[in-house]
Amino acid sequence: MNAFLLSAGFGTRLRPLTNQIPKCLVKIKGEEILNIWIKKLKKIKINKILINTHYLSYKVNNFLKKKKYKNVFSCYEESLLGTAGSLLNNYDFFKDEDVMLIHTDNYIEDNLIDF
Repeated sequence: MNAFLLSAGFGTRLRPLTNQIPKCLVKIKGEEILNIWIKKLKKIKINKILINTHYLSYKVNNFLKKKKYKNVFSCYEESLLGTAGSLLNNYDFFKDEDVMLIHTDNYIEDNLIDF
C-alpha cells in the first residue's frame, strides 16, 4: 500500500500561523504534523509516500531533505488541483496498489494499525 499526503493548500483557516509556514509543517506538541503522519505510515509499513505541495513548497522540500526519508517523494502543483485533481494528476503513483489518502492538516491520535 502507498500513501498520498495532500499538503498543497494555503492553510487560510490557520492564519496567521500559516502566513510563514505551510500547514503541513505546523507543529502539534512540538512536532511537525507532516512528520507525525510519515512516522505513523512508516510504522504500518507503507511502501511509498507521495506528498503534493504548492504553497511554500520549498519549505516542505527542505524539511524532507533534512529528514532524509526513504521512499518519500514530493510533487509540486503549479496551481491547486483539489483532491480529485491531485489524485488524477498522480494516478501513476497508485494505479497498481491501494492508496491511503490523507489530508495532512488533520491530526489523529490513532496509530493506524487496525486501520
